[in-house]
Amino acid sequence: MSKRTLLKDLDKDGEAVIVAWLVRKQGDTVLLRDSSGYREFRIRGVKKILELPVESLVLIRGRIEDGVLVAEETIPITLPYEERKYDYTSITPDTDPVIAARYSPWVLRSKLLQCVVKLQQHILEYTREFLYREGFTELLAPMASVVSDPGLRGARKLKTTLYGIEYELTSSVIMYKQSSAAVFEKIFYVARNIREEPPENISTGRHLVEFTQIDLEWALAGVDDVIGLAERMLKYISEKLAEEKRELYDELGVEPYVFKPPFPRLSYDEALELARRLGYSVEWGKELSHEAETAVAMEYDSPVWITSFPVVSRGFYYLPDIDRPEYNRDFNLILPRGYGEVIDGGEREYRYGELVKRIKAVGEPLEKYEWFLDLARKGGIPPSAGWGLGLERLTRFLAGLKHVGLATAFPKLPGIAGTP
Repeated sequence: MSKRTLLKDLDKDGEAVIVAWLVRKQGDTVLLRDSSGYREFRIRGVKKILELPVESLVLIRGRIEDGVLVAEETIPITLPYEERKYDYTSITPDTDPVIAARYSPWVLRSKLLQCVVKLQQHILEYTREFLYREGFTELLAPMASVVSDPGLRGARKLKTTLYGIEYELTSSVIMYKQSSAAVFEKIFYVARNIREEPPENISTGRHLVEFTQIDLEWALAGVDDVIGLAERMLKYISEKLAEEKRELYDELGVEPYVFKPPFPRLSYDEALELARRLGYSVEWGKELSHEAETAVAMEYDSPVWITSFPVVSRGFYYLPDIDRPEYNRDFNLILPRGYGEVIDGGEREYRYGELVKRIKAVGEPLEKYEWFLDLARKGGIPPSAGWGLGLERLTRFLAGLKHVGLATAFPKLPGIAGTP
């Protein structure tokens, strides 16, 4: 098998040793799949492969003549006990996400998901490339802690017991980011998070129960620093994808999108007023609904920043504006075309006394946050700013997918249990 030729490399006539799965057969034509993709061939010669069930893994020795596979020997490597019922070749960017979740091990074999996964791989590759050049250190994210982010906007944290102590599965690495920035100054995580989202959030197209964030923190930085960094990074990623991975966009059937900063900025109050003019009623101090957020973004032909959210609407870890203490120094980045929020961030509260007040104000027990508060009390938390970027949300946008459930392998969806 070490001498086999991948399907993508079978472009010329000549000898061929193929190891591939039989995806479909029709008449004397077969569709084959290996790790490099799909190829369809008309078969001549030994046609044993036409007698095999689909999803058989076969070794074929022969040659290619004018695009026809002349099989000299066909050896089954594995044979299914029964043929699959689900046709994963029909997956499109508009496929029902519940179907994609329930059949995710099969859906991963589709052309679409293979392209999406490769696109996501290169998003991560170029993200790391950019941040390393900017002097950031990458840390591995914890999977569980005695406390995680309480500001989950209606989602529920999942819990477990570790040696008799209740732990929370990671829903955010915010406190780890702040403490790590005290050591390395510029840090980031590629952090997996899990939250039990309200079931109705499946309809937004942008929520997963299990998801990935590029979580970044920069000590001694401010809002403008980290917004500028995010804009440069998105431009860098999208330009490299457009230049170097055009074939993935062609396979997905979409044009490459290149971010062109700087993006417009709206304050929360300005966004609220715009939403009201567009017919959406939003109470001051509340997050914009997904519908209102989409309507505001549709007024622009680019991503748009919404800044300065009310303190009462956000988590305890944002730093209030010294001149307008009822507002935070924070922001969201909203994607165009109705794709919604992709980045959430801001400057961080680092003062021990203020952290205590804010944690009490949201009704959380101080003892749960003791490790973090102990650092703050003893000078271990620096002033910093940072953000979290939703990897699957960015992938969905660039790939032109209807639902974020198609932007990841093995998706976990709001309200849907029992999926792989």
